[in-house]
Amino acid sequence: MTSDMEYRPFDPPPPPPGEPPGALYGHWSADPAWGPPAWPPTAHPTGRSRAMRRTTVAILAVACIGVGGGTGWALTSAALSNHSTASLTPGGSDTNPSGSTGNGGTSPSGNGSGTASASDIAKIDAAVVDINAAVAGSTTATVAGTGMIITSSGEVLTNNHVIDDTVNITAQVDGTGPTYKVSVIGYDAADDVALVKLQGASGLPTVPLGDSSSLSVGDQLTVIGNALGRGGTPAEVSGVVAQLDQTVTASDESGDQETLTGMIQVEANIQPGDSGGPEINANGRVVGMTTAGQESGISSRQSTATTGFAVPINKAMQIINEIRSGSGPNIHIGNAALLGVKVVTSSGGTTGALVDSTTPGSPAASVGITAGDRITSIGGHAVASSNDLHNAMAGFANGQSVSVTWIDTAGTSHTATVTLGSASFPD
Repeated sequence: MTSDMEYRPFDPPPPPPGEPPGALYGHWSADPAWGPPAWPPTAHPTGRSRAMRRTTVAILAVACIGVGGGTGWALTSAALSNHSTASLTPGGSDTNPSGSTGNGGTSPSGNGSGTASASDIAKIDAAVVDINAAVAGSTTATVAGTGMIITSSGEVLTNNHVIDDTVNITAQVDGTGPTYKVSVIGYDAADDVALVKLQGASGLPTVPLGDSSSLSVGDQLTVIGNALGRGGTPAEVSGVVAQLDQTVTASDESGDQETLTGMIQVEANIQPGDSGGPEINANGRVVGMTTAGQESGISSRQSTATTGFAVPINKAMQIINEIRSGSGPNIHIGNAALLGVKVVTSSGGTTGALVDSTTPGSPAASVGITAGDRITSIGGHAVASSNDLHNAMAGFANGQSVSVTWIDTAGTSHTATVTLGSASFPD
């Protein structure tokens, strides 16, 4: 990791999580209103937000974000739905005699009742990469995360939030090995899964994939990742499966929401930078991909979460196969489609996505969309807020022609067809 991402033990605790200043928001533009909140946090106002503190938990995307010399977490407040009602008990059962690994092999039966051996962990370390990138549109913000090599030619599985809105992505094998430039093959933003490629790689070791459907509450896991973005040999911590089939509905303070389903809930010390890393069973097989950490309350000074959430490896590999085939309900190939507007995250109660500015020469500018206009629909999707525009753009491809409707500052409605451009970053 670059020097501005180093974690210093005697630094003050990191500030509450937030988007880095200048981060490119969604598929269309940088939103300067998104930045880390003030530190120390101000008191929450009375009313709705106070009630939300009693009914929500904080879900934190565990990519490590560096702004200047600190580290941070991307914060969302979230509601959590439990679909598994089994109680937490030690150990697990051998219920899967021939689980597919997803890469042509088979996993040993079950998940065992202990943790993976040192030799198994060392083998997986050799197929784990530290992912580092710069935040698009910023001169200082950087991101660190983790990825898993799944083909010897250098295909890497990671979280979408590790690489979205980033440029100059690199990956270092085992934290101490070769460093490669990274290209984005495709991603599924809705399920937070991405497939990237180490350019020029060959003959690399791959992670052994297990069968996440054989997991039981109480199974012990080992979590591996680029904790705190410090690089070097991947860090490891022990954990235990607390719940299965979790649904996490996350929203930030602007109201943008994302729902992740079928998640594995793990009691483990998850840290920023662990995103995209493997969670392995007692047999040394990857059964999940770390995606988020949870803490009680809206804000915290802690940099470690005692509860984590992981995408089951079976689901992740299903999405990877959809990316490879270029088809699937939420699949996007290559970089993001570009409309070319900055939008205000809160439009003051007005309907539509309020335009802050338009990029000269962009598709939006070509049809006359300007600052102060409100986009009310795009590509057949109604747009009532900036979140609606973000969700709609996620389904569009570079070069696709879509119809856009907007209301200008005089209150007149306009409709035109635009051909979406290509951003220099994934979303």
